[in-house]
Amino acid sequence: MIDLKNPTIVLVNGEFPKHQSALDFLNFDYNIICTDGSADKLEEHGIPPKIIIGDFDSTKIIHKKNEALWIERQDQNKTDLEKAFEWCLSKNIKKIILLGAGGLREDHMLGNLFVVSKFSNLFEIEVVTNHSTIFCIKGSKTIEAKIGQQISIVAAENVERITVTGLKYSLTNEPLSPSSRAISNEAIREKFSIECTDKIFLFLNHID
Repeated sequence: MIDLKNPTIVLVNGEFPKHQSALDFLNFDYNIICTDGSADKLEEHGIPPKIIIGDFDSTKIIHKKNEALWIERQDQNKTDLEKAFEWCLSKNIKKIILLGAGGLREDHMLGNLFVVSKFSNLFEIEVVTNHSTIFCIKGSKTIEAKIGQQISIVAAENVERITVTGLKYSLTNEPLSPSSRAISNEAIREKFSIECTDKIFLFLNHID
Protein backbone atom coordinates (compact mmCIF):
# COMPACT_ATOMS: atom_id res chain seq x y z
CA MET A 1 0.00 0.00 0.00
CA ILE A 2 1.29 3.44 -0.95
CA ASP A 3 1.30 6.08 1.78
CA LEU A 4 0.23 9.29 0.04
CA LYS A 5 1.86 12.46 1.31
CA ASN A 6 1.76 16.16 0.61
CA PRO A 7 3.25 17.36 -1.62
CA THR A 8 2.80 14.76 -4.34
CA ILE A 9 4.83 14.81 -7.54
CA VAL A 10 3.03 14.39 -10.87
CA LEU A 11 5.41 13.64 -13.75
CA VAL A 12 3.98 14.09 -17.24
CA ASN A 13 5.48 12.91 -20.51
CA GLY A 14 7.17 16.12 -21.67
CA GLU A 15 10.81 17.11 -21.36
CA PHE A 16 12.31 15.12 -18.49
CA PRO A 17 13.74 17.21 -15.63
CA LYS A 18 17.35 18.30 -16.12
CA HIS A 19 17.57 21.50 -14.09
CA GLN A 20 18.46 20.96 -10.45
CA SER A 21 15.32 22.78 -9.27
CA ALA A 22 13.24 20.02 -10.86
CA LEU A 23 15.60 17.11 -10.18
CA ASP A 24 15.59 17.85 -6.45
CA PHE A 25 11.93 16.79 -6.29
CA LEU A 26 12.66 13.47 -8.01
CA ASN A 27 15.62 12.68 -5.78
CA PHE A 28 13.72 13.27 -2.53
CA ASP A 29 11.31 10.83 -0.90
CA TYR A 30 8.08 12.15 -2.41
CA ASN A 31 5.23 10.20 -3.94
CA ILE A 32 5.70 10.24 -7.72
CA ILE A 33 2.67 9.77 -9.94
CA CYS A 34 3.55 9.13 -13.59
CA THR A 35 1.20 9.77 -16.48
CA ASP A 36 1.61 6.88 -18.88
CA GLY A 37 4.89 7.18 -20.86
CA SER A 38 6.60 9.36 -18.27
CA ALA A 39 6.97 6.18 -16.20
CA ASP A 40 9.48 4.88 -18.77
CA LYS A 41 11.57 8.05 -18.47
CA LEU A 42 11.52 7.87 -14.67
CA GLU A 43 12.63 4.23 -14.76
CA GLU A 44 15.46 5.14 -17.16
CA HIS A 45 16.51 7.74 -14.57
CA GLY A 46 16.88 4.91 -12.05
CA ILE A 47 13.73 5.57 -10.03
CA PRO A 48 10.98 2.93 -10.09
CA PRO A 49 7.52 4.49 -10.62
CA LYS A 50 5.07 3.96 -7.75
CA ILE A 51 1.84 5.06 -9.42
CA ILE A 52 1.06 5.09 -13.16
CA ILE A 53 -2.16 6.70 -14.44
CA GLY A 54 -3.54 6.82 -17.97
CA ASP A 55 -4.73 4.67 -20.84
CA PHE A 56 -1.25 3.08 -21.14
CA ASP A 57 -0.92 3.76 -24.86
CA SER A 58 2.58 5.25 -24.61
CA THR A 59 4.34 3.22 -21.90
CA LYS A 60 6.53 0.26 -22.77
CA ILE A 61 6.80 -0.96 -19.19
CA ILE A 62 5.45 -4.47 -18.80
CA HIS A 63 2.57 -4.36 -16.34
CA LYS A 64 3.18 -7.73 -14.70
CA LYS A 65 6.89 -7.08 -14.16
CA ASN A 66 6.40 -3.76 -12.43
CA GLU A 67 5.22 -3.34 -8.84
CA ALA A 68 3.69 0.09 -9.38
CA LEU A 69 0.03 0.82 -8.72
CA TRP A 70 -1.52 0.89 -12.21
CA ILE A 71 -4.64 3.05 -12.50
CA GLU A 72 -6.32 2.76 -15.88
CA ARG A 73 -8.37 5.70 -17.16
CA GLN A 74 -9.67 5.36 -20.73
CA ASP A 75 -11.56 8.65 -21.20
CA GLN A 76 -10.26 10.01 -24.54
CA ASN A 77 -11.85 13.41 -23.84
CA LYS A 78 -9.36 14.05 -21.04
CA THR A 79 -5.59 14.23 -21.01
CA ASP A 80 -3.56 11.96 -18.76
CA LEU A 81 -2.76 15.02 -16.62
CA GLU A 82 -6.47 15.66 -16.05
CA LYS A 83 -6.91 12.00 -15.09
CA ALA A 84 -4.01 12.24 -12.64
CA PHE A 85 -5.37 15.43 -11.05
CA GLU A 86 -8.83 13.88 -10.69
CA TRP A 87 -7.31 10.85 -8.97
CA CYS A 88 -5.31 13.12 -6.64
CA LEU A 89 -8.51 14.98 -5.81
CA SER A 90 -10.20 11.70 -4.86
CA LYS A 91 -7.29 10.98 -2.48
CA ASN A 92 -7.55 14.38 -0.75
CA ILE A 93 -4.11 15.49 -1.90
CA LYS A 94 -3.63 19.21 -1.28
CA LYS A 95 -0.34 20.16 -2.94
CA ILE A 96 1.08 19.02 -6.26
CA ILE A 97 4.48 19.59 -7.83
CA LEU A 98 4.10 19.15 -11.60
CA LEU A 99 7.22 18.07 -13.50
CA GLY A 100 7.78 17.34 -17.19
CA ALA A 101 5.11 19.80 -18.31
CA GLY A 102 7.40 21.82 -20.60
CA GLY A 103 9.56 21.19 -23.63
CA LEU A 104 8.95 18.84 -26.56
CA ARG A 105 5.49 19.64 -28.01
CA GLU A 106 4.31 23.21 -27.46
CA ASP A 107 0.64 22.20 -27.80
CA HIS A 108 1.10 19.78 -24.91
CA MET A 109 2.66 22.46 -22.73
CA LEU A 110 -0.15 24.90 -23.48
CA GLY A 111 -2.69 22.17 -22.75
CA ASN A 112 -0.93 21.37 -19.47
CA LEU A 113 -1.18 25.01 -18.38
CA PHE A 114 -4.89 25.08 -19.17
CA VAL A 115 -5.32 21.98 -16.98
CA VAL A 116 -3.34 23.67 -14.19
CA SER A 117 -5.65 26.69 -14.44
CA LYS A 118 -8.72 24.45 -14.32
CA PHE A 119 -7.59 22.74 -11.10
CA SER A 120 -5.85 25.71 -9.44
CA ASN A 121 -8.83 26.33 -7.14
CA LEU A 122 -8.67 22.73 -5.89
CA PHE A 123 -4.93 22.21 -5.34
CA GLU A 124 -1.86 24.23 -4.58
CA ILE A 125 0.04 23.55 -7.81
CA GLU A 126 3.68 24.38 -8.50
CA VAL A 127 4.92 23.68 -12.03
CA VAL A 128 8.70 23.23 -12.26
CA THR A 129 10.26 22.98 -15.73
CA ASN A 130 13.87 23.12 -16.88
CA HIS A 131 13.49 26.87 -17.38
CA SER A 132 11.08 28.23 -14.79
CA THR A 133 8.74 27.69 -11.87
CA ILE A 134 5.12 28.50 -12.72
CA PHE A 135 2.09 29.25 -10.55
CA CYS A 136 -1.52 29.95 -11.43
CA ILE A 137 -2.73 32.68 -9.08
CA LYS A 138 -5.98 34.42 -8.28
CA GLY A 139 -6.29 36.72 -5.27
CA SER A 140 -3.35 37.83 -3.11
CA LYS A 141 0.05 36.17 -2.91
CA THR A 142 3.54 37.11 -1.74
CA ILE A 143 6.34 35.30 -3.54
CA GLU A 144 10.01 34.89 -2.69
CA ALA A 145 12.49 35.70 -5.45
CA LYS A 146 16.13 36.55 -5.98
CA ILE A 147 17.04 40.12 -6.85
CA GLY A 148 17.51 40.33 -10.60
CA GLN A 149 15.43 37.22 -11.29
CA GLN A 150 13.34 37.42 -14.46
CA ILE A 151 9.60 37.34 -13.73
CA SER A 152 6.77 37.15 -16.25
CA ILE A 153 3.02 37.45 -15.77
CA VAL A 154 0.57 36.19 -18.38
CA ALA A 155 -3.18 36.54 -17.89
CA ALA A 156 -4.96 33.18 -18.05
CA GLU A 157 -8.22 35.06 -18.64
CA ASN A 158 -9.28 38.69 -18.79
CA VAL A 159 -8.14 40.20 -15.49
CA GLU A 160 -10.28 43.07 -14.29
CA ARG A 161 -7.64 44.45 -11.91
CA ILE A 162 -4.09 43.51 -10.98
CA THR A 163 -1.58 45.16 -8.64
CA VAL A 164 2.07 44.10 -8.54
CA THR A 165 4.72 45.50 -6.17
CA GLY A 166 8.37 44.56 -5.68
CA LEU A 167 9.17 44.20 -9.38
CA LYS A 168 11.02 46.65 -11.63
CA TYR A 169 7.83 47.47 -13.51
CA SER A 170 4.84 47.75 -11.20
CA LEU A 171 1.14 47.50 -11.96
CA THR A 172 -1.42 49.39 -9.91
CA ASN A 173 -5.05 48.34 -10.07
CA GLU A 174 -4.86 47.86 -13.83
CA PRO A 175 -6.70 45.55 -16.24
CA LEU A 176 -4.70 42.83 -17.98
CA SER A 177 -5.79 40.72 -20.93
CA PRO A 178 -4.08 37.53 -22.19
CA SER A 179 -1.08 39.10 -23.94
CA SER A 180 2.68 39.62 -23.74
CA ARG A 181 2.32 42.95 -21.92
CA ALA A 182 3.66 41.81 -18.52
CA ILE A 183 6.46 39.44 -19.54
CA SER A 184 10.20 39.93 -18.85
CA ASN A 185 9.89 41.86 -15.60
CA GLU A 186 12.55 41.74 -12.89
CA ALA A 187 12.59 41.26 -9.12
CA ILE A 188 14.07 44.22 -7.23
CA ARG A 189 13.38 42.77 -3.78
CA GLU A 190 13.59 39.32 -2.20
CA LYS A 191 9.80 39.26 -1.99
CA PHE A 192 7.15 40.68 -4.29
CA SER A 193 3.37 40.78 -4.07
CA ILE A 194 0.54 40.21 -6.51
CA GLU A 195 -3.14 40.93 -6.04
CA CYS A 196 -5.47 40.08 -8.92
CA THR A 197 -9.19 39.61 -9.42
CA ASP A 198 -8.80 36.82 -11.99
CA LYS A 199 -6.33 34.05 -12.85
CA ILE A 200 -2.82 34.76 -14.04
CA PHE A 201 0.19 32.56 -14.78
CA LEU A 202 3.31 33.64 -12.92
CA PHE A 203 6.69 32.53 -14.33
CA LEU A 204 9.82 32.71 -12.17
CA ASN A 205 12.70 31.97 -14.52
CA HIS A 206 15.59 29.96 -13.07
CA ILE A 207 18.67 32.14 -12.72
CA ASP A 208 21.33 29.41 -12.98
